Amino acid sequence: MPRALGNSMRRTSIILVVLILAPACLGLVSGATPDDITIDGDLSDWDSDTLIDIDSNASVPFRMTWNESHLFFAWQETDWASTSEGADLFVYLNTTDGGSPLSKEWNLAQTLPFFADFAFVLENSSYFSLQTYDGVEWVDANQDGISAYVGWSDNTNTEISIPWANIGSPISLAVIAWSQWQDDGHVWTSFPSENPATNSGAETFTYAYVIADRTVDQTPGYLPVVDFSGSVNKMDDALNLAIVFHQHQPYYKNKLTGMYEMPWVRVHAMTEYVDSPGILSRYPETKITYNLVPSFVEQLVDYHNNEALDVHTEFAGRAWPLDDNGTVSGYPNATSLELHTMQFQSFWNSGWIYNVSSDDAELGWLYPSSQRYAQIYGMTLHNLKPATIMNDALLAPQDFLDLQVLWYLYQFSPDYVLGQYQSIEDSSADGRPAHGDVTLQNLFAQDGGYTTADLDYVISAQLLHMANVLPMYSALAASGQIELTTSPYYHPIMPLLMMDGWTFEDGIEVDKDSWPDDTRNQLVNGMDLFEAELGFRPTGMWPSEQSVSPAMVQPVSDVGIQWMATDEVNLAGSTDMNGNYIDSSIASNLATPWIVTGVDGGEVATIFRDRVISDRIAFAYGKMTPEDAVSDFLNYVDGVRNEILAEGKDPSNHLLTVALDGENWMFMSEFQHHDNARPFTDEWFRRLASHPSIVTTTPSEFLAKNTTLPKIATISTGSWIDGTLSTWAGEAEESLGWQRLVEARQALVAFGEENPTHAGLIPAWESLYIAQGSDWFWWYGLDQDSGYDELWDTLFKVHLSNVYKAIDLELPPYLQDLWSNPALPVEPYSGIVEPLIDGVILPGEWDGAAKYDAPGNGGELDFSAFYIGYDASNVYVRIDIANMSNVVDADGEKIPDIAIYFMQPNAINFNEVETNFRTYYGNEILGFPAKSMVSLNLDDLRSDGRASWILFTAQGKSGDKEVWVGSTPSALGTAAADEVIELQIPWSDLGLAPRYSTRVKVVTSLANSTAYGDGIDLEMAPLAPAEVQLPDLESWVEMLDMADDTGDEDGSGEIVYGLSGDFAPGQGLFDLTNVRMRQSSWNVRFEFTFAEMTNIWGMSNGFSHQIVQVYVDQDRVNGSGNTALLEGANAEAHPEWAWEVALSATGEPGAVKAVLASTGETTAKGLEVSADLSTNTITMTVSKNLLGQSPQDYGYIIVVGSQDGFGPGKWRDVDADAGTWVLGGGDDAADDGVDY
Repeated sequence: MPRALGNSMRRTSIILVVLILAPACLGLVSGATPDDITIDGDLSDWDSDTLIDIDSNASVPFRMTWNESHLFFAWQETDWASTSEGADLFVYLNTTDGGSPLSKEWNLAQTLPFFADFAFVLENSSYFSLQTYDGVEWVDANQDGISAYVGWSDNTNTEISIPWANIGSPISLAVIAWSQWQDDGHVWTSFPSENPATNSGAETFTYAYVIADRTVDQTPGYLPVVDFSGSVNKMDDALNLAIVFHQHQPYYKNKLTGMYEMPWVRVHAMTEYVDSPGILSRYPETKITYNLVPSFVEQLVDYHNNEALDVHTEFAGRAWPLDDNGTVSGYPNATSLELHTMQFQSFWNSGWIYNVSSDDAELGWLYPSSQRYAQIYGMTLHNLKPATIMNDALLAPQDFLDLQVLWYLYQFSPDYVLGQYQSIEDSSADGRPAHGDVTLQNLFAQDGGYTTADLDYVISAQLLHMANVLPMYSALAASGQIELTTSPYYHPIMPLLMMDGWTFEDGIEVDKDSWPDDTRNQLVNGMDLFEAELGFRPTGMWPSEQSVSPAMVQPVSDVGIQWMATDEVNLAGSTDMNGNYIDSSIASNLATPWIVTGVDGGEVATIFRDRVISDRIAFAYGKMTPEDAVSDFLNYVDGVRNEILAEGKDPSNHLLTVALDGENWMFMSEFQHHDNARPFTDEWFRRLASHPSIVTTTPSEFLAKNTTLPKIATISTGSWIDGTLSTWAGEAEESLGWQRLVEARQALVAFGEENPTHAGLIPAWESLYIAQGSDWFWWYGLDQDSGYDELWDTLFKVHLSNVYKAIDLELPPYLQDLWSNPALPVEPYSGIVEPLIDGVILPGEWDGAAKYDAPGNGGELDFSAFYIGYDASNVYVRIDIANMSNVVDADGEKIPDIAIYFMQPNAINFNEVETNFRTYYGNEILGFPAKSMVSLNLDDLRSDGRASWILFTAQGKSGDKEVWVGSTPSALGTAAADEVIELQIPWSDLGLAPRYSTRVKVVTSLANSTAYGDGIDLEMAPLAPAEVQLPDLESWVEMLDMADDTGDEDGSGEIVYGLSGDFAPGQGLFDLTNVRMRQSSWNVRFEFTFAEMTNIWGMSNGFSHQIVQVYVDQDRVNGSGNTALLEGANAEAHPEWAWEVALSATGEPGAVKAVLASTGETTAKGLEVSADLSTNTITMTVSKNLLGQSPQDYGYIIVVGSQDGFGPGKWRDVDADAGTWVLGGGDDAADDGVDY
């Protein structure tokens, strides 16, 4: 039975209409218009010359004709009612000068080649409609006289008749047609066939059929197909879009040695930093803003002009031994550690490099070198961490040389090497090299077998071509296609520089003054450098980490900056002139620059980035095809535009800001597996150029046209990370870094006041400014983890050390290279001891203790040796004074003191907060971060030799003194003196527990008073610290031993593994099969057993894939505590199980932490994690000081997932479809940008 005829009208969300035509095989008589068509599903009345085209992929014929009263379309081979096909038809008509260049949105909006004013939309026999654009949106047009036969399963012919009068009776018009899937909006066929139908994302159509004069008899099958791509159709009320890329690298150069301690400026210079402007140059209508940080610019220029060396190129420049044939016969002159380090670090690159296909139309020419790189990749344990790189076997010399050449070779963009960006500017004008390089092309096309000459050439070429980077930006800026902006010179957090000290969530005071001069110098010096290298002073600024505050506005304005960029969360925290917080969820508020005023009246326009869409680029789009990703981007921006229209406002008066790091997203996200984001970037810039409802612009260009802006009364203090400054201040390590920065600055200021003409002041201040950079503090603490944090710590200390070295000041102890192996005891530990504390040596009572000799000199309080031992609860110390008669000062004028200094338990370096580094009286360097000092005043000995000691706890430095806080004296008799001095000190007083380690020094002193520094140290031993490793003497009591079902690791039932082979065996890795809990007097131990476990990535804790979290409900009170789980878990606890303490463990020590709900404090102290691959068990041991003293009374939630070192909170994303490093079976990112 035939489908419905006539107009069936149903209000639904429909979009475009496509015309579809009769079969190509009708073989009817040729003819010219006018044609009379009966709408009945029988195509016999359609002349053969009405056939416009047949889709080559879908075999769908499309026909069109007309007569004096009606326009007709026909389409064949589609059942519009089919639930499996689910297709919709769209035909768009351009009949006047008005209209819309975007189709009506139906899941997706397609870009039209013209401004359409009418559209025919067909969903099925129940709904088809003629639509018209009313200047704001697509609405129903006049439906009178429209008829259609809608194809169905028994007759897939579709015929459509539209009266000319319904579309304004035009004489000329343009037509396009297509069909798209109803659910996702993807186009599967289009006419003219020159238009895309990729079945993936929104399309940009550029071709149309043109009827120049319908009153003239003509053959429809020969209508001209016109290419409209030469004209960019932008709507009058298009939304302005500013895309801002932040091009930044930390300052890696050691100012005193000239060596770059890290190579990343050079590594990325000829890839991401040339690809972005190079691709942009292909699309002149697309405008971008690039922020060039001065310290990055300086390093870029330094490499080229001075052929600067870094730790990699210095190694590569060493001589290789060659045989008589010129073949390498050994390694360069290097230590075994250096060789292993270079082998390991030569795989720090993007995943696409190892996986080029010979069939790839764009990259296939790289196949030989890519496959050689992949082969070497497979020969090594490339997934190790710095602490374990010596576990890998060294490659053979030729393989090692091939690896070195490939490492440097793939630091070139293939597109650049092919000369594809040469059109930007004439590099030969000032003697710079042409972009294309045939020698490099040949090396890319070579399958290994490289020579040392090849290595030399690649590195030399790299330094030579780096001269072209900045001119690429300058040329685009000169053409007006980009705006160039800057940041403070060394990327400091200006709100923290301007802040007058603080105590954040860690409870540690950072006692500093406001540093407005430093802020000003960072700004002025940055502007000066920018002008020197790029020829002008910019008017826009990216404040470091987009950090803003009221105090930093005036210094920014003072240097001529007219606008700056920050995050939308800082808009929400700001107040308007009426004192109300600004609602950033209102589109017109967010898509508007706001004026912020400094303390002296300086005004700076501030743009606030849309966090959701900015983060999608950085974190989500790498998992999508370029087409789908760009379609999502355009649809999001169009959605913002529609919100502004719904507010009754004109989008052309608004500016939406997208801002993100300029290079990190290209090689650190999933884009690293897809040619470093080059295909996406090309698709993105191309479609932005032609998308009609979006006009890319630069902030300065927009502000020049829009001078009346709303004002902010008080701008929020915060950054683009959660709207706070907590990433750079507020954790113990960060506070320690700031304290040391403050101390260095104080020393420099004091020296400068005394020595104002000293030649070292300039480099000293420069090194201090470098140490103020945000990056060092970014990697301190547990909120960020690079996996190589020790490298960043070292570089921060290099810059701080250079402050002191430049002005010839002694380095503070924590900057001296004092961390050494502990002293070896004369007699090692051999068991527990339980001496009687009486000062008398009884046979055998010290036999299990370690003995250390002391360099006696026969003076007062000289001791020849000391002993240290332990039992299950105490540490025991014995000090053998050479002559006990010298214990009491003869004249009684001075205080004889014995102090035993204990290191912060388990410290492995000097980065320990609230610790001291010098002795109390003599201020001698101890050589470790001391946390405890046990002091015995020998004047306080009772007549029977008994005494008490006082425990002092280190608080760190305040001003020029280290602070120690004393406790009440210990019980009488815990110290005694007779033949020797003996002390008994509880473990707990020293913060010790089983398996903990500490270091120890014994110091004798004579003091004038008990004031800090008011005395002299007589003897300190041993020279290197003694070390105590407490045994595992714990007795465990079982709390829980619970089996869990196997095969239930799929979350909600659909979670699947990532596609990488690293997830082998592909099951069981997240299948928790047993949980065991035990407690001792000191700790609680959790044991988690999994069906499978590996350590394929060589992580220090012995396992790779799992993240295990325990949420502890201490009080068992409904609603008391936190319900939101930690970042990345994207889950909540029921209020009945609200938690007070959260524990998180992965295979990497830097990601092991506890979080206290009451304060938000994060700590790693008191938490140990290890794994046993033989039993597939992860063991987490937690101090009761952290977890609580009554674990048997608490409630516990255990959460298991897949860890990802780059994921939020170390959790791996779970998307709808699995990717290389992404789990599948979940949902794609929601509108708020979060992967739930």
